[in-house]
Amino acid sequence: MPIIDGESRAFYAVLGILLGLLMFARFSSWVAHSVVTLATTAAVWLASEVAKQVSRATSRGLTLLPGARHEGNEPKFFGAYILDTSSIIDGRILEVAGAGFLLGLVLVPGFVLKELQQVADSSDAIKRARGRRGFEIIDHLKKIKGVKLDIWEGPLSQLHAGEAVDDALIALGKSIKGKIITCDFNLNRVAKLKGVTVLNINELSNALKALPVPGEKLKIKLVSEGKDRGQGVGYLGDGTMVVVKDAADSLGQDLEVEVTKVLQGPAGRMVFGKRVE
Repeated sequence: MPIIDGESRAFYAVLGILLGLLMFARFSSWVAHSVVTLATTAAVWLASEVAKQVSRATSRGLTLLPGARHEGNEPKFFGAYILDTSSIIDGRILEVAGAGFLLGLVLVPGFVLKELQQVADSSDAIKRARGRRGFEIIDHLKKIKGVKLDIWEGPLSQLHAGEAVDDALIALGKSIKGKIITCDFNLNRVAKLKGVTVLNINELSNALKALPVPGEKLKIKLVSEGKDRGQGVGYLGDGTMVVVKDAADSLGQDLEVEVTKVLQGPAGRMVFGKRVE
């Protein structure tokens, strides 16, 4: 049975009195005047109580929409999306946001920017290119309609001594009840174990793949040998691995393959097949 608090009981009492007076209002102009006065007083009181309830709920962060500010010693962004370094470097976040699937406040913590800078300054040419591309991704995200990108410089924006970037992301996520966007499998697992919501771009990508079904025929180029003897490995256009039985002797060739099964693993989906004779 729902519990009615004291304020609710008071409201229902006033409402009952008003209804009773309304029944007699037609018999006396004095009663009608009293009803109007009481109704006005009750309306003011009710508006005041509603305002109090909204204020209390807001102070607990219960009615804040994603990206809304909660005033305290420092601004806090409840429900915001938090980008990690892997999701920025990966680049697919730009397409997700551009398609309208990422709306609201998106935070890039200061320690993530620092890590991205280290990648951009790497002596390895490939890493350096990815790091610089990451900064371009951030610039493009700022221009997408519906996305409000902000550099998080709050109290948790800097790493403490010995603290890893993943630990800082999880701490920030818990502090603002945010959602971490990542491509990092290990961060995904640890954050979920600690009660932080994670949106994994790899999982999203796998969920959207239109995979073949058993019995369907594919034409695929085999590029390497598989783990088991005699297997040949090729890839679909979206990067899905296809393992073909007894096809190691056809490496470098385009082969017609019949799908035998599709498996979902922690690293993604795999297709198994056999050559069509």
